[in-house]
Amino acid sequence: MRSRQDSPSSLRQTITSRVDEAEGLFLRIRHFLLSAGLSSLCFQVELLARECVMNAIVHGNQKVADNPVEISILVGPKWIRLQVSDQGAGFSWQNSGKKRPTSGSCSGRGLRLCRLYADRVRFSRRGNRIALWISRKGREG
Repeated sequence: MRSRQDSPSSLRQTITSRVDEAEGLFLRIRHFLLSAGLSSLCFQVELLARECVMNAIVHGNQKVADNPVEISILVGPKWIRLQVSDQGAGFSWQNSGKKRPTSGSCSGRGLRLCRLYADRVRFSRRGNRIALWISRKGREG
């Protein structure tokens, strides 16, 4: 796990596409959010980070262990921006979410959760980077 220079209002991390590294990252995210006084947003941001990072590992990097996944969390006065990128070919995000997963499916809910818990969702043109904005208004306590 490589860590870039962080400030009190940002977290940047690059991991390989390994689930054990991802779990360590999620713990670091939780600690970062709690130490930033964002306990009321901790569940929401950590859930979105988990969904996006696991999508990057499984679908983007196709579980190629040495391919990196990059994540950044920037905390501003009104918004938290979460961004995750992978080394994959990307996907057709314009058509995503049109088909509902069945009750027995094991996947297909990540982007729906992103749209539910984030106020704004944007993809890179290629579809290998997602950026989410989560409003701080009315949710901090």
